[in-house]
Amino acid sequence: MGFFCKRKMDTRHIKEILTEDIKSLGCDIWGIEFFGKYKNQTLRIYIDNKEGISVEDCEKVSKHVIKLLDVENDFSNKYFLEVSSPGLERKFFSKDQYQSYIDCSIKVRYINDLQKKISIKGMLSGVTAEGLTVESRDKDHKVPFSSIIQANLIM
Repeated sequence: MGFFCKRKMDTRHIKEILTEDIKSLGCDIWGIEFFGKYKNQTLRIYIDNKEGISVEDCEKVSKHVIKLLDVENDFSNKYFLEVSSPGLERKFFSKDQYQSYIDCSIKVRYINDLQKKISIKGMLSGVTAEGLTVESRDKDHKVPFSSIIQANLIM
């Protein structure tokens, strides 16, 4: 599904515009990504709710999002809209999403103190204001939020 945007997409701005309306449709925004080259850009919105997400939920939210962004009238570059569930191996987008997944398997890519990219898999054993504790091979790894590149659940 394509439509237009005048300025560079700001995912925080998009989230502000859409959060309450998507909530009124019975869903929450899990995360938003905007990626791709100038002529082939994609706005991907992940939605979730306690009962799980159906194809009908995605369709309903997609139609509503198009209307809302058209009303915003900020948009002129062509891009594609994708609305989906975060899936079983969901990517984490914000600090507050981790708390519900303590004692679950997780994969975290981050930059360590030596500026090396590290990837660990283990059990999410703690969440603080500063970061995560991931237990891997009987060792606790402290991972500051500021160093995380990407984190996903592992099923």
